[in-house]
Amino acid sequence: MLRYILLPFKALIKLMGADFNQLCIILSAKLKMDNRRSMSISQKGKNSNNQMWLQTVMYLALGFLFGEMALIVNKPLVSFTIFFAYIMIMIAMLMISEFTNVLIDTRDNSILMPRPINSRTIVLAKILHIAFYMLHMSLSLSLYIIVMTLINHGLITMLLLFFFIILTTLFTLFLTNIFYLGLMNVVNGQKLKDIIVYFQVAMAIVFMGGYQLIPRMMEMHDITNIQIPIHWWSYFIPPMWMSTSMDAYISDLYDTSHLIFFFCATLVPIISLVFVIKALAPKFNKALAQLDVAGSKEKKVIKEINESKGFVSKLSRFSTKNRIESTAFSMVWIMSGRERKFKQTVYPSFGYIFIFILIFAFKSNEAFDIENLAGSNKYLWFIYTTIFVSFSITQQLGYSDQNKSSWFYQILPIDKPGEVLLGSFKSVMIKYFVPSFLLISGIALSIWGIKIIDDLIYGFLSVSLVSSLMQSWSEPILPFSKERLTQDAGGNFVKGILLMISAFGIGFLHYGLSLIPYGVIIASPVVLLLLYLQLRKFRKISWQKIKG
Repeated sequence: MLRYILLPFKALIKLMGADFNQLCIILSAKLKMDNRRSMSISQKGKNSNNQMWLQTVMYLALGFLFGEMALIVNKPLVSFTIFFAYIMIMIAMLMISEFTNVLIDTRDNSILMPRPINSRTIVLAKILHIAFYMLHMSLSLSLYIIVMTLINHGLITMLLLFFFIILTTLFTLFLTNIFYLGLMNVVNGQKLKDIIVYFQVAMAIVFMGGYQLIPRMMEMHDITNIQIPIHWWSYFIPPMWMSTSMDAYISDLYDTSHLIFFFCATLVPIISLVFVIKALAPKFNKALAQLDVAGSKEKKVIKEINESKGFVSKLSRFSTKNRIESTAFSMVWIMSGRERKFKQTVYPSFGYIFIFILIFAFKSNEAFDIENLAGSNKYLWFIYTTIFVSFSITQQLGYSDQNKSSWFYQILPIDKPGEVLLGSFKSVMIKYFVPSFLLISGIALSIWGIKIIDDLIYGFLSVSLVSSLMQSWSEPILPFSKERLTQDAGGNFVKGILLMISAFGIGFLHYGLSLIPYGVIIASPVVLLLLYLQLRKFRKISWQKIKG
């Protein structure tokens, strides 16, 4: 089946220097292994098989909500520009936060690299492996728009939209991969492990910041009749390529400008793919192999051990109740710094904080005015954007590529694994969430002054409570004990969307309390009590509830 799907692209695959037969075999094996891994998670395996369907339902719901917003605009050019920009940013964020691990996965090196398989074939197989899941997401998000396009504009327009959705998905995927593969060609060895983590933060800022270009391109006099004037720099905006091509067919406009956009929409994704495979792929395997090289870990381990005996040890004793919690606190503190893929998944969330502050706190059509900002209540946006960090660290804590070593949990004399979970939760919250919250609080205090100190205290307690609730309501996973499954990657992204909705909810609750005299001050002890009771409940989690 897979061979027949790829057969129309056989000539293009050969043009890029990849072997068509080997590509089909490798890609087929990867997809089969994804399914077999999901079937091997003991008693929980049956739930993993339904993960893709659950993600599909969530993406369909999100696509419906966003589709309704985009279709309010009467102009096809504007509505499709918003739509394609939305698809591109969703794919880019999912690639950065979830699928980078798949691209730079080194587990199949021992099987593929000794074989007579060229680098281009291996890289293309990895990219198409990721593309399978990305297309699933983008088509699920687009289904409502596709149906409405069929109803409003006919079958041919719908097929054209379907074609451009695929090109948009592939172009965004190739664009993010160009950054990673380019970095691998410039930086080698141990430095690559460290740089790629911070590189992801920069990419998150670039893609999320670039999304803000779209509102600035529009002339918003009437929301139903928004206009997008074409400037010289519009030709460098990828969503405009697709939307203008759609507008050309719908409006029967085939002038020079529309033809240029059409050629950009159809040719640039293909040229990007050829460039990635032919120019950057040859050094990919060599750079990937170096990620497995230990590279002077002995001194690093000694340094971390000494650190744990000092500051971290004192902090763990101060923050925990007993020896088990304290040990888990120190262990997770050190391991979270060692686990490269944990950092790759978590660190981009720090970039999201500042981007979402810019998106929500500052309107795109207004100049920055510190006095107007200080007179508003937008400090709530500052407070609750930190929930991205708390969610990311708690949800990624259970995953590791070295999960087989987690057997030691079973042989330790631990009656209540909840004590391990609680110590781990406290460790990552203090190590990652508290510093980010203090930084945001410092910025907020410099703008709004000491009058918002009660709001900062309430916000800290509120985010901590919501994070602990989400951690305990989901199936508990011991720290770094579960394998990352490719088909489950989008699940965290969906949870992130739901968490953002919950952030809106607790933010509006906070806003309502701020309208009541002393409401925030009175509510803070209540939230503190709920947090205390929740952490006590956390500690009582038994072995029967631990995800196997």
